[in-house]
Amino acid sequence: LPTFKDMDFRNNMQKVYVTEEEKEKFMEKLNRDVEFLVKLKIMDYSLLLGIHDVGRAEREEEEGEEVQNEEEQETENGLAPSSAVVGSYGNSPEGIAGYMSSYKALGPGEYDPYVDVYAVKSCSGAPQREVYFMGLIDVLTQYDTKKKAAHAAKTVKHGAGAEISTVHPEQYAKRFRDFISNIFA
Repeated sequence: LPTFKDMDFRNNMQKVYVTEEEKEKFMEKLNRDVEFLVKLKIMDYSLLLGIHDVGRAEREEEEGEEVQNEEEQETENGLAPSSAVVGSYGNSPEGIAGYMSSYKALGPGEYDPYVDVYAVKSCSGAPQREVYFMGLIDVLTQYDTKKKAAHAAKTVKHGAGAEISTVHPEQYAKRFRDFISNIFA
């Protein structure tokens, strides 16, 4: 599968297809997180966007069920399954069965909104059914003396009006939010 970079979004080769309401909810969450990072004087973070292709997942699930049905038929014919796992799962008397009984398997395109707070389904008019999983990454770079010196040196070299990468956390946050708000279709 392709890996997209920010230029793919700038050139309109890739978009995130969500409703206006979902975009607003996402941007509210993102704004709160970005404001928190600004208060900590953090910069150089990125948005990681995972795109789950629901149609592909459904096809793969169907193929998996066909393989599983073939394996069940072999077992019924007296053949042993190809791989049997024997072992202990933790110290709990219920073992992994206790965990599995409390866990509801999710199908293609489904997610738990309490766990996946940045997950959003594509809207009905999207080119294909997708679920977008988004999160902030690289949140450890602080705007310290080294970054301030880099900003000053780049400003001297390129001029005060030039767009440079090392900027104050407030400027970085604005540029980041402006870019993210434009990736939506």
